[in-house]
Amino acid sequence: MQKKLRFPNKIVGILFSFSGTQHNFSQQKWNFLGEIAMVRNIDDFDFCLPSHSQSILEGLRTLRSNPKFSDVTLIVGGHEFFCHRSILALCSHYFNAMFAGDFIESFSARVEIKDVDPVIMESLINFAYTGKVTINQENVEALIQTSNQLHFPTIRKVCSRYLRQQMDATNCLGICEFGEIHGCTEVSSKAWSFLQENFELVSQQEEFLQLPKERLVTYLSNNLLQVQEEQSLVEAVLRWVKYDKSVRAVNLPELLDLVHLVSLPDQYLQNLLSSEPLIQESEACKTIITRHRSTVENRPFVQQRLKALPQKLEEVLVVVGGRALQENEEEAQLPSISRNFAFYNPKTKKWIALPDFPDYNKWGFSVIALNNDVYVTGGSRGSQNDTWSTTQSWCFSLKKGAWKSMSPMLKARTNHASAVLNGEIYAIGGKEHDGGKICFALRESQWRA
Repeated sequence: MQKKLRFPNKIVGILFSFSGTQHNFSQQKWNFLGEIAMVRNIDDFDFCLPSHSQSILEGLRTLRSNPKFSDVTLIVGGHEFFCHRSILALCSHYFNAMFAGDFIESFSARVEIKDVDPVIMESLINFAYTGKVTINQENVEALIQTSNQLHFPTIRKVCSRYLRQQMDATNCLGICEFGEIHGCTEVSSKAWSFLQENFELVSQQEEFLQLPKERLVTYLSNNLLQVQEEQSLVEAVLRWVKYDKSVRAVNLPELLDLVHLVSLPDQYLQNLLSSEPLIQESEACKTIITRHRSTVENRPFVQQRLKALPQKLEEVLVVVGGRALQENEEEAQLPSISRNFAFYNPKTKKWIALPDFPDYNKWGFSVIALNNDVYVTGGSRGSQNDTWSTTQSWCFSLKKGAWKSMSPMLKARTNHASAVLNGEIYAIGGKEHDGGKICFALRESQWRA
């Protein structure tokens, strides 16, 4: 008869941590490696091996090379991949639905996946087993296409982030169209924002000159394009037509109607009529320019059109808030400050008042501009002897001419810095923060670490 082990009656809350560190137990020091064990009483013994899940995943990755240990074989472009249904189902909604459903593939040992590059398929399978994937300019498009087809949401998300980070004047148009085709709204939205802010630079690139006419019309129809020079839109259209004159010259009249000729100086329009061969060769173009010339006869028409069209983009200095907080002054006693939001135009040398910033009783906030809107984040309030930072964020919409409250920051910040990169706002540093930076994604209207 086997003898039962006997334990003391007062064993409570003892933790063994096999991590190489030292712990007190019965007034002694113990060194252990690897596992964690906890004994709460005579009957309970909880054991946890921290490396177990990773070891299992690595083991499955090793075992899948042996068909005896796999339960499904994917056939992709003539290549065979030994896999485990459960691993694929956890990473892909497509495989989850396939294996959990009542389809032939749900029970088949061999499943063919059509219209997928075997190299990309191997990358997705390796990601499922390791959580690692290499994204570069050569494979990012194929990864997004395949992750959309096979519903690998994590791959799609990280590839979208990669495209946003790689965006510049030479590729934003292609990225914009790619995002629209594949339903990556976060990518196409970022590309649109980039185009609006950098149209003049984008229009100098080869990618712009290669645009099909339909896409060019789409871009020129956007009234939010920002330009430093009023004639930039016309010059961009002329460059596009000259790139393939024999085919594109017929499209020039339609395109000229999209470039806000009414806002251009009369002298510039006269120069087009007298010296631009493309205009001189087209009676339709000459008629359009003549109709839009800023003469006394059509001045009312011009003024009416100008109100609805974007004007030449000018840099101005924006000032928000500002006051000297006196000692022992309480927030509730602070008066409302009128004219606390204005901009200064260095060309006209004039100050223009804008609607007051509503959250005037604070200081140490950060101001940044994005897409011609003004954003204010964080700041402190209270008295000089009792202050606290805030997470509040505000946006002044130039189009609406009004302030609106935004999603609060993740951490309260004061005296921090703000910057704009690829259509997103970054808040960095400051007091009462966790040491990291946070980013505000304009499309999602949310902050993220």
